[in-house]
Amino acid sequence: MAYSCTLYVNSSGADYLNKNLSAGTTLSCEFKAPVDVENPVVYVSGGASLDGFNYMHIPEFGRYYFAKPVGGTGNTITFECVSDPLMSFRDQILSCPAVISRNPWHWDLYLPDPKIPVEARTISAVKKFPENHFRGNNNCYILTVLGG
Repeated sequence: MAYSCTLYVNSSGADYLNKNLSAGTTLSCEFKAPVDVENPVVYVSGGASLDGFNYMHIPEFGRYYFAKPVGGTGNTITFECVSDPLMSFRDQILSCPAVISRNPWHWDLYLPDPKIPVEARTISAVKKFPENHFRGNNNCYILTVLGG
């Protein structure tokens, strides 16, 4: 039974959620049995006209794949595919609510983060004034200084 698949040229890295895809072409394809949804082996008719394609979408599985051409016979090219969960489940990932506790560009000092270097030390001292400047009974003065 023939299935539909779309081949693309992917110029993005594997860690990108939204891939930069171009030159999409939809073709008929067959699968090597037994079919592994996460790592299918796909046979596509097209020959040399499919050079350069490295990414595939198979609507029947609802997934996107990194596609590596590994050869073929006659007018057929064989692609070994590996599922791309970021692109395949992109809509579900984007709809998830999240609190991001670590970000290298924007951070909130009110959120505890053991990886942020923080210096907190207390130095206290009692210094007597040279003369009796503060006359009176039960006087108490506290001087606090912040900074270097």
